[in-house]
Amino acid sequence: MRNVQHLTTFVAFVVATGCSAGAPESSAPEFTAADSTAVRASADKWVSTLLAKDFAGWGTSVSSDVVLYPPNSKPVTGRDAGVAFVTAYPPIEKFEINVEELTGRGDVAYDRGTFTLQAKLPNGTQLSDTGSFFSVFRRQADGGWQHSRVMWTSHIPTPAPPAPPARRAR
Repeated sequence: MRNVQHLTTFVAFVVATGCSAGAPESSAPEFTAADSTAVRASADKWVSTLLAKDFAGWGTSVSSDVVLYPPNSKPVTGRDAGVAFVTAYPPIEKFEINVEELTGRGDVAYDRGTFTLQAKLPNGTQLSDTGSFFSVFRRQADGGWQHSRVMWTSHIPTPAPPAPPARRAR
C-alpha cells in the first residue's frame, strides 16, 4: 500500500510539473542584445575597478546580496563582505577575462569563461593564475545588471602537501 501512495504522489508531481513546463512566461521580459551588452559592461566594470583599486566602484557592480565563491575558501556573502574581500586581496596588476558564453532569460543572465590574473604578494612575489569563472547577474530596478553569484577556480593545481618526515631505521 505504501508503494502505491509513493507512486501516486510521484505521478501527481510529474503531471503537475509536466503540465506547467510548457506554460509561457509572459511576465518575464525578453533578454535582448542590449541586455547582453549591459551584462558584458558589468563584467568589464568588475575587471576595470579591480585594476584601478576602486573598491567602492567595484561594489556597485555587485548586488547587495552577492555571494562570491573563491577557490579553496568559504563563500563570501553580501556586498560589504565582498568589498572587504577584494580590498584585502593582493594588489592585482593584470586581470583579463575571456567570456565564452553569455545568455539570459528575463531578469537573470549568466556568463562563463576564463581569466588570467597577476598580483603582487606582500613579500613582493609575483602571483600568476589562470582559471575559469561562472557568474550570475540579476536585472536591477533601474534596468542595469549586477553580479549576484560569482564562482571561480584556478587551473593551476594546488601544491602537493609536504612529504612526511623520513622514519629512522631501528
